[in-house]
Amino acid sequence: MSFVTPKFDLVLGISIAILLQLMPLPIDLMGYRPNFILVMVLMVTLHFPKHHSLNMYAVAGLITDGVSDTSFGHFMLVFVLCGGIVSLLSRWTSYFASFYRICVVLFLSLLGSFLQGVIAKMQGLSSPLEIMPTQALIAVMFFYLCDRLVLKRAA
Repeated sequence: MSFVTPKFDLVLGISIAILLQLMPLPIDLMGYRPNFILVMVLMVTLHFPKHHSLNMYAVAGLITDGVSDTSFGHFMLVFVLCGGIVSLLSRWTSYFASFYRICVVLFLSLLGSFLQGVIAKMQGLSSPLEIMPTQALIAVMFFYLCDRLVLKRAA
């Protein structure tokens, strides 16, 4: 049983994700950076599904808009849609084994990347959709490491 509250997990997770999102990378690798903030919010929600609502996703999306310097609401829409799917599945997601949680995060990472690409195309920005699967796989690898740490700490 973890003695750390879910709100502390959320704040700590988003802080780490913001640092990873802002970490400089070589120019060739910048496109392959997944949305770490979305992955951390999904991870915390998968572990504590009853403690978070769509308001939390909207705030995390606005934080990501500020960090990524995109237009207002760009990431908020993506986060609310992905968070809504997790909220709909909240009865089952807390009981999922690691493999099923990884599958959910892979699907939601692909969905989030696709929605980001569609919104960017609607705004007239260039967004390479061919790197979406690579971004999703990197997000799943990051999620798996964090998921193992949270499960080890909770045990």
